[in-house]
Amino acid sequence: MTARLFGTDGVRGLALHYPLDRPTVTRLGRALAAHLEASGRPLCVLLAGDTRASTPELAAWVGGAFQAAGGEVVWAGVLPTPAVSHLVRAGGGFGTGIIVSASHNPAGDNGIKLVTGNGMKWQADDERALEARIHANLDEPEVAPLARLDPGLHARYVDTLVATLPERALAGLHIVVDAAHGAAAEVAGPFFARLGAVTTVLNAAPDGTNINLGCGALHPEGLAREVVARGADAGVALDGDADRAILVTHTGRVLDGDDVLDLWARHLQNAGQLPGQTLVATVMSNLGLALACRRHGLHLVRCAVGDREVWEAMRREGAALGGEQSGHVICAHHAVTGDGLLTAAHVLAAVHAAGQSLEELASLEHFPQVLLNVRVGARRPLAEVPSLEASIRAHEQRLGDDGRVLVRYSGTEPLLRIMVEAPSDAEARSTAQAIADDAIRHLR
Repeated sequence: MTARLFGTDGVRGLALHYPLDRPTVTRLGRALAAHLEASGRPLCVLLAGDTRASTPELAAWVGGAFQAAGGEVVWAGVLPTPAVSHLVRAGGGFGTGIIVSASHNPAGDNGIKLVTGNGMKWQADDERALEARIHANLDEPEVAPLARLDPGLHARYVDTLVATLPERALAGLHIVVDAAHGAAAEVAGPFFARLGAVTTVLNAAPDGTNINLGCGALHPEGLAREVVARGADAGVALDGDADRAILVTHTGRVLDGDDVLDLWARHLQNAGQLPGQTLVATVMSNLGLALACRRHGLHLVRCAVGDREVWEAMRREGAALGGEQSGHVICAHHAVTGDGLLTAAHVLAAVHAAGQSLEELASLEHFPQVLLNVRVGARRPLAEVPSLEASIRAHEQRLGDDGRVLVRYSGTEPLLRIMVEAPSDAEARSTAQAIADDAIRHLR
């Protein structure tokens, strides 16, 4: 059995160290060329990345090895992850897209993500087949110089997004955007300006080390202060590769992905554009979203964590909208993956067209939610730990319909993740801690 390289969102780790060292990354590039050729797909890829200092070197390794193996690379430079998805879908004979990014992770990390020629995340089976090819040939591949940067792709991406919205859909709004010193630093301002908004862009001076540093979607509190201080109508916080968005109302209230899903779903429902009255969210979505769906006559389908899991559930259910609390939201009317700029613009356009403020329309009531992590020695199936399983079931029964308990192992770390929702923060915390104490006794 070959070692796993791909996790829930590509290959990720400490930049320039295994599995992002030169031998492994160049083997990935060579294996990708062989995989595309064997599957009859074009030997041409669109390659882009975020603003980390390590991105150009990793891109040169993976793209250069792909070229040396007989493939063609269109090098886009710094570009949001969803831009690659949109652009390969639009044509150009691409067999796949490659994004060098670690999304919301710190600057010292990096990663390699793959999207198909249809713009979707690679299926796990294809990733396993690619891993097998990488491990089958351990010689270090040759690396050819990357082709010259294609500077026109930024404008094509903005044009693609603008075309999904009415002309000047945000005219008259003042929007503050936190670009997280990331991949959208150059395109966020022009995009919102094209929609007619007065735009203030913060954290748009990447230096290779400051991506996501105390800013962006993981740290929206700074944006919230700026929105209030500038008297703006709304704020948009992106992450490093701009595939997620967190919104801020004019009062400084921070809205997460659940708020966005609730608001956008109601808008699509009213417009007759929500097939089956169905919304997809992950098991981590707040209980308040489930109750709101019930009130509005919507069917909520929960799925595993990860935007690939969200998209697969959407396809199975025929749903047009799905997403995660983190701000990854997919609207099938316009995209096949999360796009922070697209999400923010469509939600703000819906609010603006309704003649109300984001503060007024964002009405989701959140249940207090507590998350605790317990480090474990081994990820034993909970069914093999009956005392712990019984404790979890007892707490679930006590909360009943007024709360929720979710206990699962991390897919990447030796951690047991405990999530509890309850009518009060105190009850959620005490319940989560009780389960954590039991887990410490039985799993360490």
